[in-house]
Amino acid sequence: MDNLQALSYIITFTAALLLWLLEGVLPFFSDRKHRGKHAAVNLSLAGVNLAILLPTGILMAFALEQSKVVWQGVKSLEIPFVSQTLLIILLIDLWMYVWHRLNHEVGFLWRFHSVHHSDPSLDVTTAWRFHYVEIVFSELLRFPVFILIGANIHDILLYSLLMTPVIEFHHSNVSIPSFADRFLRVIIPTPLMHRVHHSVIRSEHDSNYGSMLSLWDRLFGSFRLKQNIKNMAIGLSNESSPEQQRLFALLMRPFRN
Repeated sequence: MDNLQALSYIITFTAALLLWLLEGVLPFFSDRKHRGKHAAVNLSLAGVNLAILLPTGILMAFALEQSKVVWQGVKSLEIPFVSQTLLIILLIDLWMYVWHRLNHEVGFLWRFHSVHHSDPSLDVTTAWRFHYVEIVFSELLRFPVFILIGANIHDILLYSLLMTPVIEFHHSNVSIPSFADRFLRVIIPTPLMHRVHHSVIRSEHDSNYGSMLSLWDRLFGSFRLKQNIKNMAIGLSNESSPEQQRLFALLMRPFRN
């Protein structure tokens, strides 16, 4: 388990660094400036959230270990171990889709999730730009969901290892050939899909919620593509309320000069 966690950290860091470097060489949006300052802000937010994720991860491991005594979920099914693991990974990814969609459709949750969408310069570091309140809610809700599924900490680490590079990739500002994007989005959310998700137009950013698999957007009718997005505005438009603007300003105050 320790080896899997270490491997997940290595892959996360390596993929992020490679994508950030590629963004400088092969950018999709070519008008990106002050990339270092932009990354510093997003990584500062990630550091705050990491202080929440580390202790809750330890609590999660403890809770899952204790709960399996009375409830095993998928683990109780008489199917091969590999099939159990694949089913758990699918169910975790389905929950990620549901949670992401709720953050868009429930006004109270959108107040905090809008911090993620407020980034006007979408790149790999946007993958870690979240309000700490959203992180707290996300972690608290995962406890009963993962217990119900019957996941153990090994399953969660494996999912993180698979999912995190995908999230980094589809947030990145790397330009890839259209045929490659078309091929990849059969399986995973691609940069083209996720750029639509970050459009300033609400009807467009309420789409393409998938984290690791594009299956759920196709299955639940939230899949959306848009052609000729080179000049598409990214971030939040004037639709953001004064309350949301104050919330973001308060959150960002410690990271500004």
